[in-house]
Amino acid sequence: MRLYIGCYTTKLTEELVGKGRGIYVLELDTSNGKIKYLDCIEATNPSYLAISNNGRFLFALEENPIEELPKVSSFGINRSGAGRHLEFINKHELPGSFACHLTISKSGHHLIVGSYMSGNVLIYPITEEGRIGPYIHNVIHKGNGPNKVRQEAPHVHFICPDDEDRFYVVDLGIDMVKSYGFSHDRIKEQPEKNMQINSGSGPRHMAISPSGNHAFVFSELDAKIYSFKKLDGRFEPLESIPTLPLEFKGIPSGAAIRIHPNGRFIYVSNRGYNGITIFQFDEKSEKLSWSGYVPSGGKTPRDMNIDPEGNWLVCANQDSNNLVVFEINPTSGRLLQNSVNKEVKSPSCVLFGKEEIR
Repeated sequence: MRLYIGCYTTKLTEELVGKGRGIYVLELDTSNGKIKYLDCIEATNPSYLAISNNGRFLFALEENPIEELPKVSSFGINRSGAGRHLEFINKHELPGSFACHLTISKSGHHLIVGSYMSGNVLIYPITEEGRIGPYIHNVIHKGNGPNKVRQEAPHVHFICPDDEDRFYVVDLGIDMVKSYGFSHDRIKEQPEKNMQINSGSGPRHMAISPSGNHAFVFSELDAKIYSFKKLDGRFEPLESIPTLPLEFKGIPSGAAIRIHPNGRFIYVSNRGYNGITIFQFDEKSEKLSWSGYVPSGGKTPRDMNIDPEGNWLVCANQDSNNLVVFEINPTSGRLLQNSVNKEVKSPSCVLFGKEEIR
């Protein structure tokens, strides 16, 4: 199965010094969990990637300060076996500072990009040939939170499509997940459907269950999972659950959250703890239950992802420059470390390929 890895390639801060080369193209052997290197397309800080709904195109942002004129790019996915695995199509300006997430709308017609430092959301149209058009919306958040260091301003961190006419924006700086209606190239905030997260928690990433009935928000600053149920078209809060062991005395630094395709297992990565926490979710009782911890196999597990069949979890350890493959127990959801790949440097995003649809 094809695997695409985003990474950091330059020094952005004293703590974040990228050593990667660009967009890595790998192959995961789903029979044994081993990773094979295929290609690397040179790019600048392609820290997050997205694949079109039809599986034919890949999109990458440049996580740079706005003064360096970052871009968002489109590539065609080459399945012929001849030439490069990704073929550049086009790029457009990205008027945001330190863009950190992008995704495809449910309709497949728009690319949505979120920028952390400037706290804004950009929407670009996508053609059937995979070309990105000039952005048509630039939504700028306002506000702040109680953490004067990390929440001095809005910090958009994640965009989560819900259906064809709605998406959510997770903002770490204002402790909120904002809801937007989306129709015919027009968007409108839906404040009555916003999701307020605990003050100072710093929400970072979000996942919606396969059934669409529940949502889970993972916070960076307190490393908790906040669960919600859908009621009358909006998500209502259920509970919040700590994800770090009681003996951990360091600074929380929650990163990614992923839901197993069966909807029963939830995984979160904690960078300060260098581990992955496993939960089970009962859709009938709407309760989360702790299932275990496992070391991430490296330092700073920034992202992870699960293959579509639900057999393997691949974790990207940014500061130890490795990818760790875990086998997923189909009954308990527990993780067993299988293999380690050290060919990718400063990995920050794990993305599985899709079957091509024409």
